[in-house]
Amino acid sequence: MKTKPTTPLISLDRLEVLSSELRPHAPQWADRLAQARSKQELLNLVCHLFNLSYLVTPRKSPALKTEALCAQITLYISKNLHRGLTLKVLANFLGYSEKYCSDLFHRIMGESFSGYVRQQKVERASFLLTTTGQTLAEIATALGFSDQFAFSHFFKRATGHTPIGFRTQQGRRLHRQPVHSPQR
Repeated sequence: MKTKPTTPLISLDRLEVLSSELRPHAPQWADRLAQARSKQELLNLVCHLFNLSYLVTPRKSPALKTEALCAQITLYISKNLHRGLTLKVLANFLGYSEKYCSDLFHRIMGESFSGYVRQQKVERASFLLTTTGQTLAEIATALGFSDQFAFSHFFKRATGHTPIGFRTQQGRRLHRQPVHSPQR
């Protein structure tokens, strides 16, 4: 019966490189790794090192996690505003329960989910009304409304102006030039 030649678990050169990379972080473990003489001893050391990896892995501060989550939520809502977002949809996206997501959203964003989405829709609608020639039906679709009448009702309730009135008023402001008195 032939036996298969055994290949080393790790080459000596690679072991030296690992030891030198580990030395600045944990010199005692680098020495132990360099002195490993058997496969089992090396495996045990590697297992211990993996268990200690949390000591050398930089941890994110809670503020950074909050900023990242805030950015993730903001981007998700911005990209999906046309889909008729609900708290349940956001909770599924984040992997949280609706209740936890609601509390988290309020804590991170400083307002309720529905209030935030409403404000985003008003801002996007205002932008589209003043910078594009899109019809009300097109804007309604872009914001996830079932039709232009639902959009018009929403916009009037939120701003006090109809979308057409808002567009007209903003158009006048943009085209109005300041009057200068002649200089003497």
